[in-house]
Amino acid sequence: MTGHYRTIAGNLWFFIGAYLIDLGILGFLFFWSTISSRNGRYASAAAIVVGLLLIVRARRMLAWHRAIFWIVTLLAIAVPVGLLLAPVLRWK
Repeated sequence: MTGHYRTIAGNLWFFIGAYLIDLGILGFLFFWSTISSRNGRYASAAAIVVGLLLIVRARRMLAWHRAIFWIVTLLAIAVPVGLLLAPVLRWK
């Protein structure tokens, strides 16, 4: 695999993984606070785990400096969760 396609694939894994983690965190909070659904909580936890696996795979494919990668990852997860946390918790 050439470097160009490796970078494209790594970015794809990264953004899909961050999306799944964001969705899992927000879903877990939604199912914990609004609807008492054990299956929803399990699905949200599974999304978080799959997202973490994809993030780790992206870390190996992109080969960025470790600190830069984890700072970008933290921002990619914390910013959408922070923006959508209030509407998710207000839903009733």
